[in-house]
Amino acid sequence: MQFLGLALIAAVVAALLVLLALRQGWRMNWLGGWLRGNLLLALLALAAVVGLAAWDVQHFRVIESKVTAGTLTFTQVAPQHYEAVISGPEGEQKVSLAGDLWEIEVQVLRWQGLASVIGLEDGYRLHRLLGRYLALEQQRDASSGLSANLNPTPAWRDVWVWADRLSGRSLVQADAFEVRFVPLVDGARFSLDIGPTGLTPEPLNAQAKAAMKRFQ
Repeated sequence: MQFLGLALIAAVVAALLVLLALRQGWRMNWLGGWLRGNLLLALLALAAVVGLAAWDVQHFRVIESKVTAGTLTFTQVAPQHYEAVISGPEGEQKVSLAGDLWEIEVQVLRWQGLASVIGLEDGYRLHRLLGRYLALEQQRDASSGLSANLNPTPAWRDVWVWADRLSGRSLVQADAFEVRFVPLVDGARFSLDIGPTGLTPEPLNAQAKAAMKRFQ
């Protein structure tokens, strides 16, 4: 009975509040302005989201049958420490890298459904260059120098990240290409060739060829 009584009291209070609200605002003059204001805020928020997405998408490049995503050159500056130079369509970028091996990650956007039917082409963007130690102790204890971002977009507004979270429920699908465990060699220079099925490092000098032999 206690809880039934409490429920009845709450119901009476709720009914009184509804009557009070209707008495004070029965003409609903305020409702139209409130709805228009909220619609305006929603449109502005949507415009901001679309604008940020447009700014991010412009950094992707179309994946063709075989195209060079850029070149990658390593220069040793200290034992197990290298300077990497990545040259691509958007210019040249220098980053520091530590370790015995290098890896690279590429973000890929693949169109689905209607977007694919109308002819939109898949795109890619260089994402991250990583170093890795052969010794497990060094790898475990390493705190810096093992990762260099090639994509400056923060995760909260990264189109690829959102596409990955919404995988299967949107017109665009997040995919990724990776190259892993290539030895770091002083002076090695690679061409990063990309196609619909993946990313391939092609050696451009003797040092890179030596690294690829060790990789294989």
